[in-house]
Amino acid sequence: MAFLKLDVVQTQRLRLTQSLRQSLDLLQIPALELEEILLQELEENPVLECDDVRDEGFESLDTVAKEEIEGTVSSKEEYTVEYESENTPTGDYDKKNVMEIVSQAETLQEHLLSQARMLSLPPDEMTMLEEMITSLDDNGFLPVSIEDLQKELGGDSSKIEKLMTIIHTLDPVGCGASTVTDSLRIQAQYFYPDDDLLQQIIKDYLPHIQRYEYDKVAKQLNISKDAVKQKAVLLTNLTPYPGAHFFTRKPLYVRPDIEVQLIGDEVVINLLDDWMPKLYINARYIEMLKQKKVDEKTREFIHDKVNAAKNLINNISRRNETLLLVAYAIMNRQKEFLQKGPGYLKPLIYADLESDLGFHESTIARAVANKYAQTRWGVFEFKYFFVKKIQSVHNDDTSSDTIMKRMKELINGESKQNPLSDEEILDILKAEGIRIARRTIAKYRDMLSIPASHIRKKLYLMKHEGDHESNNYRQKF
Repeated sequence: MAFLKLDVVQTQRLRLTQSLRQSLDLLQIPALELEEILLQELEENPVLECDDVRDEGFESLDTVAKEEIEGTVSSKEEYTVEYESENTPTGDYDKKNVMEIVSQAETLQEHLLSQARMLSLPPDEMTMLEEMITSLDDNGFLPVSIEDLQKELGGDSSKIEKLMTIIHTLDPVGCGASTVTDSLRIQAQYFYPDDDLLQQIIKDYLPHIQRYEYDKVAKQLNISKDAVKQKAVLLTNLTPYPGAHFFTRKPLYVRPDIEVQLIGDEVVINLLDDWMPKLYINARYIEMLKQKKVDEKTREFIHDKVNAAKNLINNISRRNETLLLVAYAIMNRQKEFLQKGPGYLKPLIYADLESDLGFHESTIARAVANKYAQTRWGVFEFKYFFVKKIQSVHNDDTSSDTIMKRMKELINGESKQNPLSDEEILDILKAEGIRIARRTIAKYRDMLSIPASHIRKKLYLMKHEGDHESNNYRQKF
């Protein structure tokens, strides 16, 4: 296990080529799934070996991968990665005690891919469709722009739009959208294709429907309130987040991919890869390719297996390097969290890392997907570190994380007999220069698992009455 310091010298750009497709697939999958893939490759490819059976007849990962890496990564600018010895200071926690259990439930991506592979599409379009599906987030949304996807996949816009339409109509309908509104619009078009009024309400009046402002919608559209209510009922049949029920099937236990520490002012990242078998190519097969007595069929078989092994080793190296670069870029922007813990996240979006690293947002999304970081504050999913900036009169780095921290402080200090309503919390935050919507307060409160003010008051009174009865009982006896 090697610790590393990443000294950013220049920016490395990856271009999608045929040899990089496997790399991008490997980049997205979690550690436990990657281990299964490597073990399967070891079983199926006779030229591949791992370090527990290595002898002088094997070529190492570095030997076979060096030429491949140089040939497939276009480095307009590049990073320098320095490895330190295992004497580098570590945290106080025992990372060996981290357990890992993977849910065997079908993921959203697997569910969509199983349908896509039944379609009759040209091989190039099928490859592009698979890439697009694996780019979706857990809610079924596409976290990158169509333009970035087009740059990465190399297809023309009409082909991308055709494939996106296919994704929209797979089960669950509405995947591939960029927003909740877009997903609802797609679902409405699919299930109620002739209902133009429903489409208009989704496009222009969805917030009013969510607030039950049927009168206002009816007046603006010059229709009856009952007509609006009927469309609202239809909306309840649609799913704002089409992949949500898959998203709930996350594993209870995970294996962290990296360990991160803040030593002084320096971010130190350690790739937690002790579990990963160290792959080698049996050099005897390389020698067989040079022998004239080997028949053509055997030679072709060995040649294909050696190339497959080289590509796998090369792509594992590229995956690990990209993961480290992305992890370092994330943590370098979240130093205050590393120092102080939850509640101190800075605003961060994929576009920020695109600027730092020069990677496409889709590559960053893959590196972030299903990855976990071990910190002194616990294990966190990479996605946790991405938070949107909130408008503030102070023009500072106010994020959703800092607002939730402030809300928790306000609620902890409130009068238990007269708890703060969402409106009162909103007024306090506005007075402090933070401008957000009331519904955002409710959303953040739900994320903090804090009930509404009237429920908090009721819980307090129930507890108070229970304590009072308990005291009377003790006095009686």
